[in-house]
Amino acid sequence: MWIFREIILKTKSSYEMQLLALTSIIGFALFIERLWYYLKNRVNIDKLVDQLHQMMEKGDLDGLKHFAYSKDTPFHRVLRVFVDNFDLSEDLLMGLVDAQILREREKLTKYLNGLATVAAVSPLLGLYGTVTGLIDAFHQIAVTGSGGPEVVGHGISIALLTTMVGLLIAMPALIAHNYFARKAGEISAKTDAVIRDLLIISYKAGVRKR
Repeated sequence: MWIFREIILKTKSSYEMQLLALTSIIGFALFIERLWYYLKNRVNIDKLVDQLHQMMEKGDLDGLKHFAYSKDTPFHRVLRVFVDNFDLSEDLLMGLVDAQILREREKLTKYLNGLATVAAVSPLLGLYGTVTGLIDAFHQIAVTGSGGPEVVGHGISIALLTTMVGLLIAMPALIAHNYFARKAGEISAKTDAVIRDLLIISYKAGVRKR
């Protein structure tokens, strides 16, 4: 499309477009890094709940421990802390679990502030390009005394393109940020719920004594 050719041409000659290009590269790199991390650590917690509950009902702590060490995901790492410290008092045990959940949540939300910054800064850079483009257009009018398309065309073109590109960068960055932030909260909440369920089942099954 001609619009993409125009963007490429303007990027070569406009520092505003170059700043936007740099911002888009940063945003894309952060998105790919987060996507890779989540794909590498994905686990369907809902499908595992019944299996884990059955193990705890049977008092199969060895089975739980084997399961916890079978993979290296945030959920499995939290379960390891729970199983490895199962003999501690409830307060100490859940304190360790909560601390591990916080550590995993920190890993899950890593670089999300960067994505949020890209989403916030891109429209501002686009607005900056709009202003400088209009300034250039009016400057050319003042210098030449004419307001024809050949005089103001470059400035107006930069003004409109930077606005459009800024929005095109910001929208996917914002969507990605919100998606990953929601996933981080979801994983943390489900992990916490499963661990607390296992603790309750351990009392009911007589695996732990009050």
